[in-house]
Amino acid sequence: MRAALRAQPTRQVCPASARPSAPSTGRNECCDAMKLYSNPTSKGKIIEWYIQKLGEKAVAEVEVVNLNMKEKEHKADWFLQVNPFGKVPTLSDGDLNLFESGAILMYLADKYGHCPDAASRGIAAKWTLFGNSTLVNSMFVEQFRETQMPATLGTLDAYPSTREYLEGDFSVSDVAVGAYLLYVPALLPQLDLSPYPNVLAYMARLAARPACAATLASRAT
Repeated sequence: MRAALRAQPTRQVCPASARPSAPSTGRNECCDAMKLYSNPTSKGKIIEWYIQKLGEKAVAEVEVVNLNMKEKEHKADWFLQVNPFGKVPTLSDGDLNLFESGAILMYLADKYGHCPDAASRGIAAKWTLFGNSTLVNSMFVEQFRETQMPATLGTLDAYPSTREYLEGDFSVSDVAVGAYLLYVPALLPQLDLSPYPNVLAYMARLAARPACAATLASRAT
């Protein structure tokens, strides 16, 4: 699953005079592009994967701004006006600031026309919330793993057995769910996923996609 990282955009830092001076929605007036505030070790890689999947227009319109966590850039006053919790990933689009990876994925899917109606938004939200809650809790929260992971992955194993991707064609749902599955080998190498062969095959399909290989899969290996 390892692949060379795509070159990251140069981080643009607005002068202090252009940073928000009081808590608000906090647009950076000197920069017109959407900004994804991230860090190479954060869940921002999930968003970068989806941006790559959306294509050249999204890649051109979203600037990736990697904050230096060791220097606590995410706790700087100007960034706390963008996200008062001081967390990444955070997306800024004009006067709109969004935190939480699932919310950002859903917004981008909507913005770029991949959720054109209430039904498609509902399906995407279903899988995005599943990935961020049910799936994550069952695998990454130790106290739930023994009781919840077999049922969760067992049920999920039935989906890729009848289709390549969760909605048939590759979509934001696969990014939201697949990202956490792809983190397992790196973060929880002791977990045995062999009882779930369809999940493993699904993970391999996701990791082989160029946009994933250039972003999240290179981080998750």
